[in-house]
Order: sequence, then structure tokens, then C-alpha cells
Amino acid sequence: MKLYQAYLGKNKSWLFKKAPRRSDLRVYEAVFHFNLYAYLDEFLRPRKGRVIPEFPTGNGKIDLIIHYGDKTYGIELKSFTDRAGYLEALDKAAQYGKQLQLAEIYLVTFVEGIDEKTRETYEADFHHPQTQVKVKPIILQTGPV
Repeated sequence: MKLYQAYLGKNKSWLFKKAPRRSDLRVYEAVFHFNLYAYLDEFLRPRKGRVIPEFPTGNGKIDLIIHYGDKTYGIELKSFTDRAGYLEALDKAAQYGKQLQLAEIYLVTFVEGIDEKTRETYEADFHHPQTQVKVKPIILQTGPV
């Protein structure tokens, strides 16, 4: 994800220039989903990895499943709206992890801007008490696009 963050920082001006926008002029969350999917697929394919999207979003399933080597990874993707939405996303990611029989899962959250102190708070691993799944949050800063 660090490579993808660098890629976003370097290329966001042209990547999202003509992207569809919501009424508040923010880029739709699905645009970031598809962009990350394409990036990961391009990155992992030569390494014999597979990225399986669960699109369209909002269907009650995880967003991306990655098979690499003999491991399976799950990634739930969200745009940051507020703390309550973030906490709900942590819970949902843990539920998906349980469905996939994974001990840990990733929650990747897109946000326009974030300071380091806030990043540290939101990127702390979360151990879901009911599912026993560890959710590993990652914040991707999109910057104003």
C-alpha cells in the first residue's frame, strides 16, 4: 500500500481529472476502488498473484480478495466520512474476515488529507471481540483531487 500511496501522490492529478463526482464534488468512492484494483492486479499478475474484485460495492461482500502464494488476503475499502462510519467499517471488515476464515483482514480507507497523529490513531490494529479477527487499517491520502 505504501507503493500505491506514492503512485497516488505522483499521479492523482491526471488519474482523477475526469472522474465522476458526487454532488459535494468529491470523487466517488467506487473510482478509488477500481483504481486500486487495477493497480494491484497489474502489480501482482507478473508475480503469479490474483486479485478478485467483489464489485459492485454495497453488495454485502468484501471489496477485494487477493491470492498470493499460498495465502488469501481480504481488503475492505471505504472512503472516510466520520468516526462512526469508520468504526462501522472496522466491524464490517471483521465480519468479512470471519466469512473468509481469515485471522486478519485489511481495511483501506481513502481520505483527502490526514495529519500524522490522526493517522496513528486510525491505523492502530483492531481486534474484533466477537469474531477474533484482527483488522489492520491503512489510510490512503488522496489529497484534493
